[in-house]
Formats: sequence, structure tokens, C-alpha cells
Amino acid sequence: MDKIQFIQGVEITIIGIAVVFAGLILTFFMINLFSILPEILFFLKKKGKRKNDNGKYNISEDVSKEHLLVIMTVLDIEMKMRQLLEKGKFTFK
Repeated sequence: MDKIQFIQGVEITIIGIAVVFAGLILTFFMINLFSILPEILFFLKKKGKRKNDNGKYNISEDVSKEHLLVIMTVLDIEMKMRQLLEKGKFTFK
């Protein structure tokens, strides 16, 4: 009778450990899924809305030449500032 109780105790212990590790593994996958899922949804949303049949991007609104000039100027200044910062020679005059 003691031998049967010992074997049942070992079986219950092994089943309990397996259940705990299965829960830990599932928790690990859920945490990783929550970190990866927004990136996948953003990629699918971006891919579905922004490309046409030719694979080129569509701009739904017309952008004036003045706006494009301002954007290009800001980007040019930003690039020059980053180059100066990398060289360590950044001063205002």
C-alpha cells in the first residue's frame, strides 16, 4: 500500500511540475506576442494603405512647392547640424 501511494505521489508531482512549466512557457509566448503584434499590425496597415498597383507611394493631398521648400530646408539644416555634432564643432554665430 505504501508503494502505491509513493508512485501516485511521484505522478502527481511530475504532472504538477509539467503544468507549471507549460504555464510559464505560454506566459513567455504571450509576452512576446504583445511586443511583436503592434509591429505586425503597423506593417500590414502601412502596406495596405500606402502602395498602389505599381508599388509606388501615393500622396492623397497635393503639397505646394512652398511647403516642399520648407521641408527640404529644415532637413538640410538638420543634416548639417548632425555632421557638425559628430565632428564636435557645433557653435552658434
